[in-house]
Amino acid sequence: MQNYFLHYRHLSGTTGTAITEKEKFKNIYRLEVIRIPTNKPVRRVDYDDLVYGTEKEKNDAILDLVKERHSVGQPILIGSDNIKSSENFSTLFKKKQT
Repeated sequence: MQNYFLHYRHLSGTTGTAITEKEKFKNIYRLEVIRIPTNKPVRRVDYDDLVYGTEKEKNDAILDLVKERHSVGQPILIGSDNIKSSENFSTLFKKKQT
């Protein structure tokens, strides 16, 4: 798929993560990445990372957070890096409900 992009004279797009992958864009696509500042101040609060000793501790913390947000009607999106991880969360949620 990546090779198709190289057939175009001009490419553009927007993303919040291109700056961190700047070298990959340069090496793979031979493209420069530039940052365009927002027109409004950033309102997001960046909290410190949470580090867990085991995967079980991390998953339990995620399940607790989802339960807490769900109880007040707040939707929550859980991102996972593969299908196996998504299926694991599905199993954990089903076990937690019983």
